[in-house]
Amino acid sequence: MSMLKRLWSSTEKNEKRNKEDHVEEIKEVQPYNPFTELLFLEHHKDIVNLLIKIDSKRCVTAADDCLAIVWDIQFGYRLVTLCGHSRPITHMMQLPSHSHTHRLVTSSSDKQIRIWDLDTGDCLDVLTEHQTSVRCLLLLENTKSFCSGGENLCLWSNKGTLLTTWTGQAEEEKNINFMLQIKNARLITASEKNLAVFVIGADGALSLIKQLPPHREPVKSLINIQEDVFASASLDGTIKLWRTDSLLSHRSFNVVSEPEGPNKTFPYSVQCMMCLHERYLCAAIGTGFAIYDTDIGEEILHKTNAHHSKINHITFACDGLFLCTGAVDGSIRLWSCEDIIRDSLVGSRGEAAKILHQTGSNTSRHIL
Repeated sequence: MSMLKRLWSSTEKNEKRNKEDHVEEIKEVQPYNPFTELLFLEHHKDIVNLLIKIDSKRCVTAADDCLAIVWDIQFGYRLVTLCGHSRPITHMMQLPSHSHTHRLVTSSSDKQIRIWDLDTGDCLDVLTEHQTSVRCLLLLENTKSFCSGGENLCLWSNKGTLLTTWTGQAEEEKNINFMLQIKNARLITASEKNLAVFVIGADGALSLIKQLPPHREPVKSLINIQEDVFASASLDGTIKLWRTDSLLSHRSFNVVSEPEGPNKTFPYSVQCMMCLHERYLCAAIGTGFAIYDTDIGEEILHKTNAHHSKINHITFACDGLFLCTGAVDGSIRLWSCEDIIRDSLVGSRGEAAKILHQTGSNTSRHIL
């Protein structure tokens, strides 16, 4: 290869790299932004990690200061502070209303699970039988029970009574970080890179029935797509779709063959996932995001660089018209998704989705 060709090739590669690394800047004028910053909710003394909506007027947040705070969304008032944990709260979950009482369950690395009255801020019960750091909680649908995961897997009644405990013998069965309920009274758990399937018996007993083929790296997200399909995603960026009947993986997205760079890292790891209309899977991948059509197994949009840092949360806003992404650097951006929504609602792959598939990230309309 001549020197001229080498220089030309090098210039083309640099131009391609610079184009891929480009992150759209937020402009002062945002004509498509439907939101206005109204209030700052200031009371936490450390990083806020969790936020869940209680009803149309209230939300609750939890931070590394070991507190959970219930807020009035409309006026920004702090209603009650839930104080009692001695270590950061790892998960929050709202229980079904009981005798007109709105209850919240919090778990912590202090080995406690607490049940709170959201209206008064009173702690109704402290559950200590889990005996290890509690990493996650899951409310079981169509039952009056919930699960807690960590080194142990515990099943509780909604009143706080321990029904059963399962303790893994092998190291790969411990440290449960994610849980997912699937049909036929079964439970999927993610422990590091391993996925396990449990069945909940009529007597409330938990039984391990199968270990699924593991991911190459730790699992970072676990969600339901349809009644018959669920998805798991890992640190290396691979997304797998699984059949709930056969418990076999039938499709994969964003498969990365090898780590990249001198430090052998995975820059396109999946931090979280969401599903829209039981068909479109949206995943936060590195500093960008992608949307996949799970019915036909195709990627229809991939925005490689949506933020300057990794995206750690995604959600839909305005009844699905916008995709909202939040990154480690504290920025929040909105992206127009109405074309994809329209195609999913009519149940067909229309012209808008075809254009998105052909043009990739260039069609994604950045509005904030």
